[in-house]
Amino acid sequence: MPAYDLVFFDCDSTLSSIEGIDELASRAGVDVSELTNAAMDGYLPMEDVYRKRLEMINPAPKDFEWLSELYILTAIKDAKSVITKLHACKVDVHIISGGLLPSIVAFAHYLGIAPSRVHAVPYDCDNPEPSYAHPLANNGGKPAVAESVYSSAMVFPILRLAALSASSSASAESSSEMPLNLLQHNILRVHY
Repeated sequence: MPAYDLVFFDCDSTLSSIEGIDELASRAGVDVSELTNAAMDGYLPMEDVYRKRLEMINPAPKDFEWLSELYILTAIKDAKSVITKLHACKVDVHIISGGLLPSIVAFAHYLGIAPSRVHAVPYDCDNPEPSYAHPLANNGGKPAVAESVYSSAMVFPILRLAALSASSSASAESSSEMPLNLLQHNILRVHY
């Protein structure tokens, strides 16, 4: 029996070595690092920063296709094989990300994760407003989404889950050469 029934991976700097929003900003020729740092340091609410960054970048569908390809090119070594092994052990694998769904869904497909198991911020280039209110574009969104998935999982008697995220580690070892090995030093374990 596997140690966990559910595993949640973050996308950026966890399954891929890049931060998608930074790559989109660079492609658009804008610098969003000050906004990002202000949010990470608690000076600005994440939801305000999310909106401002996307307004500055103004991504188009072709940008999402480009980012999907970049995610695949920068996939962490062994990510795909680890996910395949988790599936073989009947572990339900999800991605929970504050990144943009149009790019992450294609990357998830490459990794073997079904679209229904991808939780990210939907983005409509013609009407981006709903994106800014999405739970994953706000502080506390990832735990809320994980709790929602957990409560609908119907695994009894005890559901065990692991959330994997490079941000849950003090180390900054995210690189496409780092084997996952289930990222033992990056695992945040939550037992219910």
